[in-house]
Amino acid sequence: MTFEEGNKELDEIIEKLEGGKVGLQEGTKLFERGSEVSEFLYKEFNDSKGKIFVVKDNLEKLISEE
Repeated sequence: MTFEEGNKELDEIIEKLEGGKVGLQEGTKLFERGSEVSEFLYKEFNDSKGKIFVVKDNLEKLISEE
């Protein structure tokens, strides 16, 4: 799953839960899946953020050397 796919799935889950037309069992399953997707998205975001900071630091070092 990509970040974008996960984000779309989470949006769909939220819409279903907010719609109030799901039963308790389905709502529980959707909530569990939403938690899993949220965890994935959080990890992906943090990984990407870390990579961005590394690239930014490397660029700053190159600029300061000139």
